[in-house]
Amino acid sequence: MQNRCQTTDTLTRKPTQLILDTDLGNDIDDALALAMIHSLEARGECKLLGVTVSKDNPYAPAFVDAINTFYGKGHLPIGMVQDGVTKEVGNFNQAVIEMTDETGNPLFPTTNQKGSYPPAVTVLRQLLADADDASVVIVPIGFSTNLHQLFDSPPDDISPLDGKTLFEKKVSHVVMMAGHFTDITFDKPNTHSEYNIVKDQISSTRFIHECPVPMYFSGGEIGNAIKHPCRSILNDYAWTPYHPVVEAYKRYMPMPYDRPTFDLTAVLYAVRPDRDYFTVHGPGQIQVDAKGLTHFKTDPDGNRYVLGVSPTQCEVIREVQVELSSQPVMR
Repeated sequence: MQNRCQTTDTLTRKPTQLILDTDLGNDIDDALALAMIHSLEARGECKLLGVTVSKDNPYAPAFVDAINTFYGKGHLPIGMVQDGVTKEVGNFNQAVIEMTDETGNPLFPTTNQKGSYPPAVTVLRQLLADADDASVVIVPIGFSTNLHQLFDSPPDDISPLDGKTLFEKKVSHVVMMAGHFTDITFDKPNTHSEYNIVKDQISSTRFIHECPVPMYFSGGEIGNAIKHPCRSILNDYAWTPYHPVVEAYKRYMPMPYDRPTFDLTAVLYAVRPDRDYFTVHGPGQIQVDAKGLTHFKTDPDGNRYVLGVSPTQCEVIREVQVELSSQPVMR
């Protein structure tokens, strides 16, 4: 089948239309990934349509809002999960949101002053209904709760289509940070049940098994192989006195530390699939078993793909991600 993620003329590629679904607040890489999207958009390579949040804590969408506002994109729609998982606040969302300047004003203000955000499914339905057919790339870097609920959503005033049909009509493909595929990528036994899968395993299993469009997976082993260097956090953001991602990174764990770039790898492939950063295995099928393990099987009629990396690719990806996530952006 034709790879819907490729184009024949990369010189005339239109900006990738992205919807990010994130559990921002559980790990710091989500924040770096969102910063990287804003940098890529400033380069004209993508357009972020909106963000939905799968972490069920009110400070999660608020911190998304603060980052978007910092980058001059406070108008972007943000949707909040309903009946989600990981309700704890985490180490940095609230702490950074509550930082103030010398006058007592928020150091990183949000655009939404009400503090409440619409349901993620409503936001997803509206963004997809407004989009051209087969034009949107969905990038889930957290749990699949919102996408599972979208599939179950009925026709409404936004669209006469049910959620799964609307998704199939408007989404080109999915690039997902989920699963573990060491048997495919590194020729090692696959014995790890990955976090994004098991925290809401019912939703992730349903979404992966039933998703009607091609899916590209960046497994946990990829992010583990590509660490974000602490030196970048300490040195590469001098273009601004305060940066929300830097402040969050400092609060996530005691400094200094290098952190796996799980979510950044999915964003990088979603926007730059033709740069040979990754090796793509597939097509095939992916199954999630009862333990949350993900299994890839080659199938010429399948539409599931697994990303892999060589040591050389890891080095290139690391430097690209460092540059993009710290790039100065005019606001």
